[in-house]
Amino acid sequence: MKTTRVAIVIPEGLSGRGGIVRVTAYLTRHIQAHIPDIETHVYRSRYSDNALLKHLTAPFALAAFAVKCATGRIDVAHLNVAPRGSTLRKRLYQAVAKALGLRTVLHLHGSGYDQYYADLPAGRQAGVRAFFARADAVVALGDHWKRFMLTDLRLAPARVVEIPNGVPAALPIARAPNATPAIAFLGEVGHRKGVDVLIDALARLKAEGLAFTATIGGNGDLETARAQAARAGVMDRIVFLGWVDEAGADKVLRAADLLVLPSRAENQPVAILEAMARGLPVVATRIGGIPQQVLDGETGLLVEPDDAAQLAQALAALILSPERRAAYGQAGLRRFEAHFSVTACAERFAELYRSL
Repeated sequence: MKTTRVAIVIPEGLSGRGGIVRVTAYLTRHIQAHIPDIETHVYRSRYSDNALLKHLTAPFALAAFAVKCATGRIDVAHLNVAPRGSTLRKRLYQAVAKALGLRTVLHLHGSGYDQYYADLPAGRQAGVRAFFARADAVVALGDHWKRFMLTDLRLAPARVVEIPNGVPAALPIARAPNATPAIAFLGEVGHRKGVDVLIDALARLKAEGLAFTATIGGNGDLETARAQAARAGVMDRIVFLGWVDEAGADKVLRAADLLVLPSRAENQPVAILEAMARGLPVVATRIGGIPQQVLDGETGLLVEPDDAAQLAQALAALILSPERRAAYGQAGLRRFEAHFSVTACAERFAELYRSL
């Protein structure tokens, strides 16, 4: 049996934080345990997330990758791509991989890539299109991003492969609604994830006299978020956890009645899939790949970004109806099992790697 050896490149390797790290960990863990003809190695594209050091250390990370590839121990370079600096770095990785005879896969993750591309001058847009066109395969997480690749990046349909993110199935939960409904948020605390809009919505719910608690798990601008919550008078309803790892996220979701993610820009959030895997309903924004994850009125509720009143209304609808929460949660679990399991994701990637 021929073994296909794959180098997967992400910013800080598996020791980093965020959705790309989590989904890569899930993918490689499953492949290592269940798909013996695929061998994965995870490489970091920088050795620090410090604003200065991440640029200074990037050449050393690229050199380490090049040495590994030059020894003939890698067949496929799987490059995870996000906007701005990530795109520039991955162009270098792609050039090295191509020069050494490797096949390359570009895996588009970063939120707002369509807007990033649209804002570029024409010459740089052409450079981005050429970067994607040089790949042997380009992975889109869902319909929204596949359309972007075909229409804006002008890629040949045969070059684009749609593979949604996958997360592991959760252990069964004997879920009973909390006496006081518990809202969970998992993600970076800041503007992109809409935490300011969430705090505004929670203040509206409190003013309406609704009972709830909210747990916000994630690193980021916690100081600003706490200050806003204090001004809004909802610090007594919110717990800010800071960064939570995989086990911590599981604990938060198991204690929650629903997940909220009011982001302004997203690709295909892992937190939503983790919530669906645990039978939780989701309130999120109608952007990026989210509408393919959350079916409005069936597995959760979708709202427009930057609309605290609409977000509060959606949260109130689920806070006030345990029956609706349960129905949406079970429908979401069935949708997760059909479309977003790590088993299906890993098998699709294994098939792609073998085909190159």
